[in-house]
Amino acid sequence: GMFEAAVRFNMRLPELFCGFTRAASDSPVAYPVACLPQAWSAGSAFMMLQACLGIRVDGWKREITVERPRLPIGIDNIVIRHLAIGEAKVDLIFERIGDRVVCYLDHRHEGLVPLVVRS
Repeated sequence: GMFEAAVRFNMRLPELFCGFTRAASDSPVAYPVACLPQAWSAGSAFMMLQACLGIRVDGWKREITVERPRLPIGIDNIVIRHLAIGEAKVDLIFERIGDRVVCYLDHRHEGLVPLVVRS
């Protein structure tokens, strides 16, 4: 998937991927004329992380909702530090426990922020 491709390309996502055949044990195949890295594809990592973790921030309610969080294979925890919601700043922590991914907040920075988690 995308994480495997990012690792293969030294965390510099190319502008596009193609349908060249590869064996299951081979690395992703680079498209011969793709720009590497491409600015808009480099920014897509944040959207993929948001989608994978199921994060939705409601600035009006000053609330974080996490729906069905998932972590990529081989990654057992992710910490998003100093996430700003209004005047508050929190650390959002995701951990794999068995076959589940749990999410919780660390409020060691200023302010309190509600967290809604839906599994």
